[in-house]
Amino acid sequence: MQEREVPEYLHHVNKRLEEEADRIITYLDQSTQKPLIATVEKQLLGEHLTSILQKGLNHLLDENRIQDLSLLYQLFSRVKNGVQALLQQWIEYIKAFGSTIVINPEKDKTMVQELLDFKDKVDHIIDICFLKNEKFVNAMKEAFETFINKRPNKPAELIAKYVDSKLRAGNKEATDEELEKMLDKIMIIFRFIYG
Repeated sequence: MQEREVPEYLHHVNKRLEEEADRIITYLDQSTQKPLIATVEKQLLGEHLTSILQKGLNHLLDENRIQDLSLLYQLFSRVKNGVQALLQQWIEYIKAFGSTIVINPEKDKTMVQELLDFKDKVDHIIDICFLKNEKFVNAMKEAFETFINKRPNKPAELIAKYVDSKLRAGNKEATDEELEKMLDKIMIIFRFIYG
């Protein structure tokens, strides 16, 4: 684990698990399959959950590495406490990334669009990589509520200004359908704000 980058290590683990499954079919009795695979999973994944997440999760999320994130979720689902460890890091990532958008006054002009883009990215990762796992959806909502309320009133004020500018522009910038979709997304963000 120490010499490899996280994506490379994940592919290595996946390959080793496939090879072990093939060896069992070819050389061993089927009754040994579960304990042997569980041992390999524990040694290659279970012992390294924290280091894998600390070393590579933020990078995978920043770079939007969908395939690698899917593999990470798939592999972590196989070991005890794997999904829970991933969930905790997921919450921390959303809070940290979201806070950089909300807290920095220099980002006020772009805050709403950045929040919309970030929410789209997070939703996409949940849908594709985390197989719409309800725990990840709920954790995302709680994390958004936490960071968006770090600056009381400002996100709400900026959302109102953003909506006003979009409605004034009307059909010049977007079709009615596009405007409707955008307003729906903004309302989702707005619901995270404590009023």
